[in-house]
Amino acid sequence: MTPSTCFFLLLFLCVATGARVHPVVHPAQPAAGPSSPDVITKACELSPEKPFCISVLKSQTNGGVNDLKQAALASVKAASTEAVATSELIKVARRREENKEVVEDGIEEETLADCCMSYTSLIEKLAGAESAMSGGPGPNVSVDLKDALTTADTCEKSIAGGRKSPMVEEVAKKNDNVKKLCTNALSVYDVYAKGN
Repeated sequence: MTPSTCFFLLLFLCVATGARVHPVVHPAQPAAGPSSPDVITKACELSPEKPFCISVLKSQTNGGVNDLKQAALASVKAASTEAVATSELIKVARRREENKEVVEDGIEEETLADCCMSYTSLIEKLAGAESAMSGGPGPNVSVDLKDALTTADTCEKSIAGGRKSPMVEEVAKKNDNVKKLCTNALSVYDVYAKGN
């Protein structure tokens, strides 16, 4: 490259990096401010475990809850995330059982199989609730959340009837947490639905 080409290239880069982008092309996004404690408190008013509810909303949104819809959506996403993690744990446990040369307990395998089927349905219900929420409050969201909670109860009943191996105990703990998060999501959603 000749010295004049380098000079023009350097000049072009300096101008290009120093130029401001027109605001119509890239509008500035409003900064997510800190959450309003009033919004979180209001969202959790029907929750059977208010401190848990407040903690979930603060952790799911990095403290940035601006309205009840955002709070309801965050609580459904928290339940969905935990349900997916629980489903993965169940699948891993089932693989371990299937890879054993000697089947130690057929009841444990049945318990895990029942929970695996339940969690497939539960995840679909939570995804349906999340999707239905994009249009605002409606009966489908509440039905999906209640169905998800009932499905977690089904897994709990399967666990109660089976042997309590360490893996099944871990699934039981995760399932209890999913139930808690689904109950929380339903209570936050109810506040949102009544507020609109």
